[in-house]
Amino acid sequence: MAAGPAAAPRLSARAPGSGRARGGGMSGDDLRTLFLRHLCQTSAAPLGLTVERASGSTVWDTAGRAYLDLLAGMGVANVGHTHPEVVAAVRAQVERHLHVMVYGEFIEEAQVRLAARLAGLLPPPLDVVYFTSSGAEAIEGALKTARKHTRRSGLVAFEGGFHGDTLGALSVGGNPRYRAPFEPLLADVRWLPFDDEGALAAIDRRTAAVIVEPIQAEGGVRIPGAGFLGALRRRCDETGALLVLDEAVTGFGR
Repeated sequence: MAAGPAAAPRLSARAPGSGRARGGGMSGDDLRTLFLRHLCQTSAAPLGLTVERASGSTVWDTAGRAYLDLLAGMGVANVGHTHPEVVAAVRAQVERHLHVMVYGEFIEEAQVRLAARLAGLLPPPLDVVYFTSSGAEAIEGALKTARKHTRRSGLVAFEGGFHGDTLGALSVGGNPRYRAPFEPLLADVRWLPFDDEGALAAIDRRTAAVIVEPIQAEGGVRIPGAGFLGALRRRCDETGALLVLDEAVTGFGR
């Protein structure tokens, strides 16, 4: 990671969005200086686009230049930026109330209705929802649930898989380059080749959970053969291992 003054030379003095922000706000150059000084960059060479506003699939910088957005907030803005229905729903909820109490204590209508709707889309007995703020947190919750429920410690993941950057999620990630700087991570993790039905025999009664992306995203948009996920489901049933489907990229119509 790069942060603070050391990162400044990596961006030009007048990178995209250097003009004065609309409405008399800070200039792109001023924002960039503060960005490099106070925000921890997550790459060695940040893209450095200073965003003024966004609508639909278009993003504008502080100099008024428009860009076609093919990122969609890494999947967050699937329906486009500032979609009027989303804006209206957020505004209505903000005007009613925001965070009131820690998770699972108070009964909040929007949360309950969403949980019931999600449960209705899933086959039984998958009818309980645990909300998290990120995909990595969801993975952490799944790993903890699997170990507690099965009273086993073994975890099986797949080469090329990606599940997040927290310690638990990194532990089951399939890219050794990502794991190396933070080792030692969780013990008792095995990685199998993706889309290899023969390798599934390695899942045994010591395995608490098997975690898999239905389609590997960062691993190269790898789509498994028609029989692989079914064979994986059967092997988990045979051994009592829980099957965790990481659908951070593939779920909810993405």
